[in-house]
Amino acid sequence: MKILLGYENSLCRDFINDHLTHLDADISLIVAGTLRESMQIVAETPQLSVIALDTEMPDMNGVIGLRQMIAQCPGQVPVALIGSMRRSNEIRDYLTAGAAGYLTYSLSAQALLAGLRMINVGEIYVPAEILAQDDQVTRTGRHWLTGRERDVLNGLLSGQSNKEIARTHGLSEVTIKHHLKSLRSKLGARNRTHAVCRAIELGIAEETGLAMSYSPV
Repeated sequence: MKILLGYENSLCRDFINDHLTHLDADISLIVAGTLRESMQIVAETPQLSVIALDTEMPDMNGVIGLRQMIAQCPGQVPVALIGSMRRSNEIRDYLTAGAAGYLTYSLSAQALLAGLRMINVGEIYVPAEILAQDDQVTRTGRHWLTGRERDVLNGLLSGQSNKEIARTHGLSEVTIKHHLKSLRSKLGARNRTHAVCRAIELGIAEETGLAMSYSPV
């Protein structure tokens, strides 16, 4: 299976590449950092199986970028999106525009691979947690975050660096950066300090019991 992965963060691209190729030796992963670069690769690379595009790439521009990529390879290669947890009505807009699926940042490597395999054989993949949503669900409360995202948030609230958070939980720094990106996206935060501020605004920090220990530098 030959996959084109357009992903904004180079460290996360390496993380995904390492994990997917380790899980399946038959996977060939081609990576790009922008939509423009991804479209150039499509023009030059025959027999792609799946295209997966990060919604946070600087030139992606949501549904517009998705449609541009679909127009580049009409009916030939399924195009899926990778992004933060979104409401089901937002995902429906992507699917209506032609997306072959939606893969969230919080998926494990095994789940990501399973989703890509489904898309490769013509299925539409959307995580069950999104399908189960109802439009009354709000974006507040710790249970909206994954366990690892809560671990990262707790580390931020405690003033820890990425390296210190990684050491605390026995993970690599690249893994922590991956979960931090997902956390920031869910909170609508520009950086780690803003993520803490947003967590406090949404009441998530209060539930951790660590809100008062944070003091931005």
